[in-house]
Amino acid sequence: MPLPGRGSFGNHLASLDGLRAFSILLVFLCHGAGGRGYENELTGYAGYLGVMIFFVISGTLITWLMLREKEETGALSLYNFYVRRALRILPLFWLLLLCVTALRSFHLISIPGWDIFRAFTFTHDYPFHLHGQDYSWWLVHTWSLSVEEQFYLLWPTLFALLPRKKSMALAGIIAFSGPLLLIANHFLLPSLRGHEGFMFHTRVDGLMMGCFAAYLLDSPRWRERIQNIPVGPVLLASSIFVLAVAPYAQSCFPQHSVARDLVTLVLPTLSAVAIACAILTLVAGKAGIMHALCNQPAAVHIGKLSYSLYIWQQLFLSSHSIPTVQSLLWRVLAIYGVSLCSFNLVEMPFLKLRKKFRRVQE
Repeated sequence: MPLPGRGSFGNHLASLDGLRAFSILLVFLCHGAGGRGYENELTGYAGYLGVMIFFVISGTLITWLMLREKEETGALSLYNFYVRRALRILPLFWLLLLCVTALRSFHLISIPGWDIFRAFTFTHDYPFHLHGQDYSWWLVHTWSLSVEEQFYLLWPTLFALLPRKKSMALAGIIAFSGPLLLIANHFLLPSLRGHEGFMFHTRVDGLMMGCFAAYLLDSPRWRERIQNIPVGPVLLASSIFVLAVAPYAQSCFPQHSVARDLVTLVLPTLSAVAIACAILTLVAGKAGIMHALCNQPAAVHIGKLSYSLYIWQQLFLSSHSIPTVQSLLWRVLAIYGVSLCSFNLVEMPFLKLRKKFRRVQE
């Protein structure tokens, strides 16, 4: 099998849509189980893992595209980058906020106006409580979008300013700094303890792990090494770790014990490493069964809808209000229908506009 040259994958990286499909299913499992009153550590972990996979994928793809542009044109156009990101994220996101505001105006849902404002300004990942109130359910999922938008504000600028070796080193340092970031948050920002799973400065390492993986994917030497690694064992080991070892380790030690604290510090970073390894082998490794599964039409279809599915699911999988399994199934079908419509009528027209601001062709 010939070694692909730099940039030969194009703007589309194989298997990522399949991984996105798996991620959104984990989020559905978490919120669907919560709506049926079965929320526990295991279902909560499913949601956490789903978002973690999204973060690593996002970091990988964004950095891969920036690397291609910088290598083929000599520089990254921040203007074009931010226009493309705005066209990708904002139209559907603003439609969600408009729908939530309309539902609130007709007294169909209860949500503070401050929550809508925080979602609109992408600051929903930090706990700015008012009068002791927690986030309302309807927009609580926008914390992850806030983390990503804050990431987009910082990383592309640093990438554009730094030479390749320094930007790669920075990506690697932040990617593996998760335990230090958690320790710093605990001692330097005591008022933010307990929110480590939602804030930018304690979750950016997952995104940066994807960025670091993109540098390895862009390196012919590393791609050759990846191609020589058996795909099956890597995917099996990664799956066992994130699906079995990590949740077991998280739950088997008593709260506030030293062992539990150590596990809490290192597991997010190790999970991000496992996800990055899976991405690298699926994208650059030899084709096999898992590669075929991640690229089969149904998985690709759900993966392409994943942003719409994530945006709309919160309005249907409301917490502790799904009385029957049949109701849950109808809600999932409704989410799919709404997402399919929004993808074709809202996302696609703006995605086509992005081509005008792309300096590197497919």
